[in-house]
Amino acid sequence: MNKRKEFIITGLIISLSTALLAPLTSVLLGNTRAVIIRNSVISMFFSLIMLFAFLYSYNSGRLDYDNADHPYRFMLVYLVSLALALGLPVIDRKGWPFMCLCVALSLFSNTLIGIYCSTGLLAISLMLTDSADVTTFIVYFLTCLVACILFQNIEDNFKIGSCISISVMTMLALETAGFIVPENKALSAEQFIIPLVNVIVNILVLFLCLKYFNEKVANKYRNKYSELNDQGYKVLLDLKERSPSEYYRSIHTAYLTERMATAIGCDVDVAKNCAYYHRIRKAFGYSLEDCRKFVSEHEFPPAAAKTLLEFLNKDNKLDSKEAGIVYISDKFISSIQLVFSKDKTAKINYGELLDTIIGKDYIKKSLVDSDLSIKDCRLIKEVILKETLYYDFLR
Repeated sequence: MNKRKEFIITGLIISLSTALLAPLTSVLLGNTRAVIIRNSVISMFFSLIMLFAFLYSYNSGRLDYDNADHPYRFMLVYLVSLALALGLPVIDRKGWPFMCLCVALSLFSNTLIGIYCSTGLLAISLMLTDSADVTTFIVYFLTCLVACILFQNIEDNFKIGSCISISVMTMLALETAGFIVPENKALSAEQFIIPLVNVIVNILVLFLCLKYFNEKVANKYRNKYSELNDQGYKVLLDLKERSPSEYYRSIHTAYLTERMATAIGCDVDVAKNCAYYHRIRKAFGYSLEDCRKFVSEHEFPPAAAKTLLEFLNKDNKLDSKEAGIVYISDKFISSIQLVFSKDKTAKINYGELLDTIIGKDYIKKSLVDSDLSIKDCRLIKEVILKETLYYDFLR
């Protein structure tokens, strides 16, 4: 079954579940006929818009991370959230855990869908209470909005402590202002029991959700990168045995590339991986098809495989920053090695050497479509000038 069919099936299950279960719950709670009709119509339109947003995000490539490959993952998260939302009317409104539901929905789809779904589920919970409680809606809508914004793009460094802290403090502040203060009572510790329990529940659920997200999405290739980028990996040892000069050229290129990638903020693992293997076509006499088989056999992560093949395809101009800095690093390292091969005592002006390399027509042609900015080039030059002591190893 292709992915499009999986998304259609997933979207229909999500949509039908919402359109049917919300009115059914309304009946079980004993709502009036008018309220049941209202809930049925609103739930139906909410589910139809959600189906459209879900399929549109897939077709336009706007789902975050690898969510386009895992529609059932989002479906599971949504159905659990729906079940909780349908049961929340029997719980004190101070204890509704919408913050963690919103973050989970966002992580496994995208921010827009996460906010839309959590807002719709919040509205359904309020409708089931037969209440037009604007305060509750505003408290949890703002809480979800803040949490969704904070947890955007956490894939790279996965620093979540501050995100959780700010989200929790926001929720506590809004619940205090929206629920506790209007009770017109002197503030007491008892009034904060349910909000504090809600905080604990949200933190625990967020922790479990983010733990799964970290292992299965954000850093699911961490171990593979550690294996491939290890100088003791079998392929790199084969390269060393086959061509020591190409091996050491790759090692030195990877060292400089890693520092460049860190400086300009691109994917360090992908750039370093490309640097380690950018000479395999030359060393092993591979065709481009052989290179494709190589990355497939050794299970390169998708981003690493794409960048390496982009680099190894001599007919392509380099688009990505990662491939661009590997190219610059390789030409710089090889130029230094060439100078030292002729005179080991030679003194090199590394700034001028870099300017000369980048100024060459064939290098300009290769990098003309690169995402590297003027600022990136400035930072790259700063890195190169800081590493002058390292270049003595190339003598």
